[in-house]
This record gives sequence, structure tokens and C-alpha cells, in this order.
Amino acid sequence: MVPTGLAVRPRGHGMPGVLVVLEGIDGSGRSTHARLLEDRLRYEGRGVTRTSLATSATAAEPIRRARRDPRVGPLGTALLYAADLAERTEQVVLPALRAGLVVIADRYAYTPMARSEARGVDPVWLDEVFAFAVPPDLVILLDVDPETVLARRAGDPDPYEAGSDLHLAADLRESFRLFQARLDGCLRRSAERFGFTVISGSGAIAPVERRLERAVETVLEPLRSHGPGDRTAGVSRSTSR
Repeated sequence: MVPTGLAVRPRGHGMPGVLVVLEGIDGSGRSTHARLLEDRLRYEGRGVTRTSLATSATAAEPIRRARRDPRVGPLGTALLYAADLAERTEQVVLPALRAGLVVIADRYAYTPMARSEARGVDPVWLDEVFAFAVPPDLVILLDVDPETVLARRAGDPDPYEAGSDLHLAADLRESFRLFQARLDGCLRRSAERFGFTVISGSGAIAPVERRLERAVETVLEPLRSHGPGDRTAGVSRSTSR
């Protein structure tokens, strides 16, 4: 059974705004494309709010510490990410949707769920933990393979994103490649279960952004007749982690 809050259901939240989520493995270009999409929608005159993973007031710092502390473990980290999403839902997502804005989420429940599942956490338990999420109107999965992402990186990856706690390889870059392959598999399963739109994230930025904008247009077009999001509003900017 698919949890209601995690399945993609256009207009399923019953509010005048639109929730668009960008997902993908680490280094797939999510944050870049979230910013570009925000700029494009603002240029068109739409009110936009952008929110990012692990940026809530109460959970952001505990998440940073947990990622460096193996004693916390994947269960504890998943609960912290759930607390982060719950706070941002109440303070950012719901108010913006009620106001008729476009909410761009640079990752949502699916990345922490996939990271936890890749570390051996029961996906059924994760479904229950994150079932409170507001159903998105659209989730775009940027499809980039781990080898491409690794080639984009000049230095060593973040140890948590490399799955160094799993001891997959002595070399950090090889550990990153192996862990991101696991993460990619988890996100692909989520795409099938929850109804993501999969877009190739490889190649130059401009063509990827055009593909992404076309996908977003499918959920914005029905609003044009009554225009609840066609107003200027302040943006909630945050840095993804």
C-alpha cells in the first residue's frame, strides 16, 4: 500500500498552490535546477517559495552532527530528517500552498528515505515515519548515473554521501560510487511506487532545464485560467545539505 502523503497526486493536497519536488542522487544537479526553475517562474510573474533538505531551525544542526556521528545510526538520522520535514511543512510548505504559491522542494521525504533504505532500514517503517508528508503535485527524478556524478567532482565527496559508515571500500571516491549506486536503486523504486517523472540529468545544463520546465508546465497549465500563483512573493531560500 502506497502512503497517501508520498504518492504524487496533482491537486491532491486540496490547496491552491503547487508543490514541485526535485530528487536525485547526490551531485545530480538538483539544487542548481531548483534555483534555475525558481528564477524562470519568477520571471514569468509567479510567486515562488523554495525549501531545501535539512534547513529547519530545530533539526538542521542535529542532522549535521548525526551525519558525522556513527553512534546515531540510520534510524536516528531518519527520525531527524522526518522532524526537519515536519517543521518545514508547517512553517514553509503549507502556508505557501494555502497562499497559492509554487513551492519548489530541493529534495523532500524521498532522499532521506532512500539514504536510510540504502543503509538497511526497513522501507515499510520509513513509509510510516514519512506518511505525514503533503502529497506533491509533481516529483522530478533527475536521472544521472554515479559515474557521471563522480566525474563532476574535483575533490573527495562528503563521507556521509559516500556511505563511509558502511565500509563499502577503502577509497572514499569508490565508496561514493558504490553507495550512490545503491541510492539510485532506491530512488528508482520510489519513482515506480510513487509516480515520479524521470528526466535525464546528464549533459549540458540548458537542455536539462528545458526538459524540467516542460514537465513543470504540465502541473502549472491548469492554473492559468484562475491564476492563484500569479503574484509576486518573497522567497524562502535555503542551502541544501
